Amino acid sequence: MNVTLRKANAIQVSINEALKGLEFTDTVSINEFQSVDATFTNASTKFFDNVVRRQSLLDALYEIRRAVSGANYNAGIDSKLADIARLEKDIQFYTPLSKGKSRETDLVLNGKLDKIRNRKEEVYYGRGEEVSSSLFTETEVQNFRNTVAVAKKQKQKLQDELLEANVRTEFALSDQTVATLTKENIL
Repeated sequence: MNVTLRKANAIQVSINEALKGLEFTDTVSINEFQSVDATFTNASTKFFDNVVRRQSLLDALYEIRRAVSGANYNAGIDSKLADIARLEKDIQFYTPLSKGKSRETDLVLNGKLDKIRNRKEEVYYGRGEEVSSSLFTETEVQNFRNTVAVAKKQKQKLQDELLEANVRTEFALSDQTVATLTKENIL
């Protein structure tokens, strides 16, 4: 049976849910009206049946993981994911810079500094005034905006390619895995 990468993800989620639902009770409580042998036999049977189910589910899960890993590599998905992560880092870094103000002109900065230097009122010791301005020119801020816009477009393109690859790329499940997943009502 062939499954797509997208379907494989859903199957892995279902397998993990089935694994969480298994009970492994290693103690029993017996009251005076119960048979000791029957109670222990039932509890032991349930425990070891769940061990076998767990083993089968884990075998299926890790077969799928290995197949997904190989399919991701063959389809170039792993490198697309790395490229997307890199673009996200650039978007995260440049977005605040792209929203900042640009640097004041030298004329404005020098005017403000001259005003501070030449004021007539008394200045208290240790109380200096400063003029602050962005480090970046309008061109640099615009370049940050362009960098963010281009990175977002590239990221969207890669995400679209990734979605297509996840739907298009298939791999085969072994008969044993199909039997296990069918028995567990996952397929």
